[in-house]
Formats: sequence, C-alpha cells, structure tokens
Amino acid sequence: MALPAYCDFNIKCQTPEKLFDLIEVATELGYESVIVNNNLQSLQGSKEKKKDQKIKITPPSEILLNEKSIASLQSKGKKIQQLSRITAVLQDDSNTHKLGNADLQMYDILAVQPTSSKTFQLACETLEVDIICLDLTETIGFVLKRQLLSLAASRGIHFEIQYGPALTNSTVKRQVISNALNLVAATCQKNILISSGAENPIDLRSPYDVINLGRLFGLNHSQAKDAVCKNCRAVLMHAKSRKTCKSVVLVKNISTLESKKRWLLKAYSDELSNSDEDSLKEGEEEDEPEAKKIKLASKDNK
Repeated sequence: MALPAYCDFNIKCQTPEKLFDLIEVATELGYESVIVNNNLQSLQGSKEKKKDQKIKITPPSEILLNEKSIASLQSKGKKIQQLSRITAVLQDDSNTHKLGNADLQMYDILAVQPTSSKTFQLACETLEVDIICLDLTETIGFVLKRQLLSLAASRGIHFEIQYGPALTNSTVKRQVISNALNLVAATCQKNILISSGAENPIDLRSPYDVINLGRLFGLNHSQAKDAVCKNCRAVLMHAKSRKTCKSVVLVKNISTLESKKRWLLKAYSDELSNSDEDSLKEGEEEDEPEAKKIKLASKDNK
C-alpha cells in the first residue's frame, strides 16, 4: 500500500532564498506537495483609468531546488511537487468577474478570502474557485451558515485553516482555535484543509504534528489526516477540472464504499438490467408481425 502524500497548501511567496529554505525544510518534514501562495489584496484596478481598470498580477514563481537537494531527496526515495496558488481578497462583490483574468488562471490553485456576508455567499454559490479561506486571527464579521457551506462542499470547494498565525502569541492562538472550531462545526467536519501559511522555516510543522493540531480544531484523527492528505488531492483534481472544463473520475473498489452507498449501485444495475429486458421484449414483439408476414407469403407461393 502506498504511503500517504502530505501537502502544505500555503507557503508564503517570498524572496527566492527564503523559498529555497522553506521548500527544503518542508521536504525534510515529509511533505511531497508544496503550494507557493501569492496574496492579492484587492481585485480593484487602478483608479486613474476608470474605463480600463487593470490589476497588476505577479506571475507564478517557479522556485526549483538546487541539484544537491534534488540528489539528496532522490537518495532517500523522496520527491517534491511544487505548485502555485493565488489568494484574492474579496473586498466587494462588484469585481468578482475579474477572477476569470488570464493572469489569475495561470496559477494552479485559485483561492478567495471573503470579507463580508455578500462576498462569502457569492463564493459559496457561484464563484469558480478551489479554496475559500477566512481570516481566523480576527472575529469573523458574518455568520457561517451551514447551508452555504454545504452548497460549497457539494461544488467541490474546500475551506482552509492556517495554523501558522496561532504560533505567534496566546491571544491570536485562542482566536484561531475558536474560529476554527466554528468553521469545522458548520462544515460538519467535511472539506477542511489545514495549511501552515509559513513565512519562515521555523513556522513549519511536520504532517503528524499538524494532525495533532487538527484535534484542537474539532477534527478526529482520520479527519485531521484527510485535511493534509486526501482533501488536498481532491483540491488538485478540482483545480484540473476547472481549467480543462472536463470531469474527473475517481475509481474506487466497491468494498471501500460505505454500506449505505452500496445500494445505489445495486439499484442502478437492477434498473439497467430491467431496461435491457424491456428492450428485448419490445424487439421480439416487433419481429413477430414480420415473421407472420413471411409465413403467409410462403403459403401463398405454395
């Protein structure tokens, strides 16, 4: 059985030297996928030209490990996947159409950070994004409605919890844990991601430490493990399908399905078999008149 591939979906985009150090430390801790995040504070364009407002977007940076690090990883049988992500802060709902900008779509992962109830509702209902993240270091200024969160989860969108800010001081830690508990409860422990938001190597924690942190956020061991492994793969598949406009099919063994879901397959197979039987009967009924005509014609010839 293959070992789980752990991911960190939020490594802060910085200078190349700092990114080198962050990615190297992440691989040593056991991560196989690292997403470099670039924050876009606003979708509002320049105020000088109102007719043609353009937003300045930094292209995704591809920071590769040096040859020595790659050789060291290969000798240990490890590999690293580096992807890009951009997180757009939604100040209002009038500029959300700019998320379709070609420069934004160049990034592998597209995330948004709503700041109001309107932008949060819009992100859950209609926006084609992969991740919704909230500023958990401060009081959330709107109610996390379970209906909206369930709708977003059904569309394949995941919600992010960053543990990095909680390492700064005790006040921020309490706020992050409190908001994370509310978010996890509202999502019914589904579609949750736990990332670092690390700016320095010292802010990184190993996947096993992150799983233990997930227990503080209201997740059990299995759900916390999915938040750094299984759910991350689901986000990557969702991002690919969003770009290619094609469906992603995940094949599973029937034995791995829950018992309450197996009856759906059985009902569908029974429906198919019944439809096949009906079509055969209809074909036989249509053939009978032709057969009678042939018999009558043969009698007339005699």
